[in-house]
Amino acid sequence: MKKNGMKRILASVFVLFLLEVILLFFLSNKYMMIAGFLILNLILINRIFYLIKKIEISNTEKIREASTIAEKSLDYAFNEVSVGIINYDSETKEAKWLNPFAEDIFHKDGQTLISSELIQTYVSRAEKGKDIFKVGEHVYRFNIDTSQNTITFRDITEESNLYREKLEMQTAIGIVSVDNYDDITDSMDEKEISYLNSFITTMVSDWMDEYQVFYKRLNAERYFFIAQLEDIKKMMDTKFQILDKIRKESSTRDIPITLSMGISYGGETLSQTGNTAQTNLDTALVRGGDQVVVKEAKDNAKPIFYGGRTASVAKRTRVRSRAMSTAIQGILTESSDVYIMGHRFPDMDAIGSAFGMARLAKFHNKEAWVVLEQNESIPDVERVMIELEKYPDLAKQIITPKEAMKRKTDSSLLIMVDYHKPSLSISQELYEQFDKVVIIDHHRRGDEFPAKPLLAYIESSASSASELVTELIEYQSNAQRSLDKLEATLLLAGIVVDTKSFSVRTTARTFDVASYLRTCGADSSLVQYLLSSDLTSYLEMNSLIAQSEYVTPDTVIVTGSEEKEYDSVTAAKTADTLLSMVGINAAFVITKRTDKQIGISARSNGSINVQLIMENLGGGGHFTNAAVQLTNVTVAEVKEQLLKVIQQNIDIMYDPAP
Repeated sequence: MKKNGMKRILASVFVLFLLEVILLFFLSNKYMMIAGFLILNLILINRIFYLIKKIEISNTEKIREASTIAEKSLDYAFNEVSVGIINYDSETKEAKWLNPFAEDIFHKDGQTLISSELIQTYVSRAEKGKDIFKVGEHVYRFNIDTSQNTITFRDITEESNLYREKLEMQTAIGIVSVDNYDDITDSMDEKEISYLNSFITTMVSDWMDEYQVFYKRLNAERYFFIAQLEDIKKMMDTKFQILDKIRKESSTRDIPITLSMGISYGGETLSQTGNTAQTNLDTALVRGGDQVVVKEAKDNAKPIFYGGRTASVAKRTRVRSRAMSTAIQGILTESSDVYIMGHRFPDMDAIGSAFGMARLAKFHNKEAWVVLEQNESIPDVERVMIELEKYPDLAKQIITPKEAMKRKTDSSLLIMVDYHKPSLSISQELYEQFDKVVIIDHHRRGDEFPAKPLLAYIESSASSASELVTELIEYQSNAQRSLDKLEATLLLAGIVVDTKSFSVRTTARTFDVASYLRTCGADSSLVQYLLSSDLTSYLEMNSLIAQSEYVTPDTVIVTGSEEKEYDSVTAAKTADTLLSMVGINAAFVITKRTDKQIGISARSNGSINVQLIMENLGGGGHFTNAAVQLTNVTVAEVKEQLLKVIQQNIDIMYDPAP
């Protein structure tokens, strides 16, 4: 309109200019000419004012019209559109104003459901990037403008339900394995094997049919099934009761049969999902079997463990041990030099197995180095260091992580002994420098694990890493290649400390290995000296024991002082000492460690599953021997967490398999 008005004004000026020119040429009378110009200019001025006024009126009307439209739009947005708006006080976080949509949600039965605490929660969640909340059956996504102190949100219930349905319809792949099938059927005749196969198939197929999933029997000891994630969640809700059922049913028939499963879902391809399911099954078997591992087929996904209530059954055979020895021999041959590293604050098992692997590397003419951090030692290891002074050839093998990083090359090999979690390394920085990694461990495998180890020899049924290493040495030793007397003693000390002098987790293989070490010159009296406690440590243990308190009729918890630091051996020996007392079947010792972490040493005589408790807190270990280390917490806070986990899992903790 403004543009058209300007055109009219210009047109009027032009017309009047033409008229004035005409008057100039056709009027000879001077006065008439002046009068004519005056009249024309007055007409021009009047016309311009008229047009300007018209433009102003038109603009005012448009502004008024626009304001009316805006008011209607805002009124519709505030009152009709399904978007909630909450304006709150920046200081008190009290709600100052809600639009009708928000009032319908937060005003129910005359009560206001929105509070300053709730608004503060939304603000805090928004700062963390969490923009979803639920009220009743509805799901909402919200946005917060802190400069305007305004929360806006919309209902996304429908799309949330569709997303959930899509997730629940994801394809899941599961693999079922019968533990120890070959060992059990070795001594059976054909009739007994047929009966066993029928029993297993009936149990497994009945369970599969219950969830209406597609399954196939691959062979006598393997089953494969495809399901939807919704079906897997139902299985998870019942904690895979098939494990308990088949264990109890088989025990009544005197057949020690258990099942292990690996289940995965959510892969970009079925191949990825299937491979992850196989990896999960391998994890379940490495952890001792009789359990299920469920994990989404994504790199950062955390596995969920079910079962594992029984102590690990010995699954390794001499054939497997010999095969591992051969595989390690090949890896050593292709490596320029070898670095052996245990966990932080290494115990005798880590030290013994490290020197054992160093000797194995020397069998193949490879330089081997044992990585230790001098300021991270326990009394047992300090006594070993003193003893090593008598053996210069062994003492010079010890280097610090910094020295190792300077020496290593691209073809160097790192051997992790007595642990498999990279975060527990004496030096995680050193661990990250190696592309070639071998793992030798006897702890149940956890979710943290090296990405692509060349070889992972993890046997949770073994008493110790020293036992595994000794067997590897046995298969490669001869008259020219044998253990040194001190090396044999350190390996024996590692076995003794982890078996509590052959009283727990001891099999015939353990005694065979100990016998071999004795023939190599292992000194029992030196072992006793290395593992002995000094008076100070003994008094510290007594002080801790004095703090014992029962949490169940046969379970005790010990908490150390918030100010005092204890080494891991003192805590472990305290738990062992408590376990030797009448009526105590499990002991948990909580102390502040010398590395400033809060540690729990858990011990059991076999009637209580302490590994289950420690895994719930982020740790791990064995059925009867487990531990965890926690950071940024106090002793009191860890005690509270432990008591909560024990209460939540008390039924499972006290329900070991027959």
